[in-house]
Amino acid sequence: MLLYQALFSSGWLLVAGALVVYLFPSTVQQIGLSQWIVALILALLATDYMRRLLRRHLDGYTGDGLGATQQVSEIAIYAGLAASIPFV
Repeated sequence: MLLYQALFSSGWLLVAGALVVYLFPSTVQQIGLSQWIVALILALLATDYMRRLLRRHLDGYTGDGLGATQQVSEIAIYAGLAASIPFV
């Protein structure tokens, strides 16, 4: 059951990533596919961390918990993109 919840919560993040690639291909080309993959992996880890945290402390999800999960995942995406920028 927990594996199903993890796949479901992370699946929506993968769908959103696929939509970005489909709708904005020039953005993906400018940044680079490897940088997007790093950002997506970090977002998946952040989503899984929040899922486990909410499950342990609240025994499930609340609206505030889902909002916090979205914010943490978004910060992880930005951190992944920023960390993969080559410095000259």
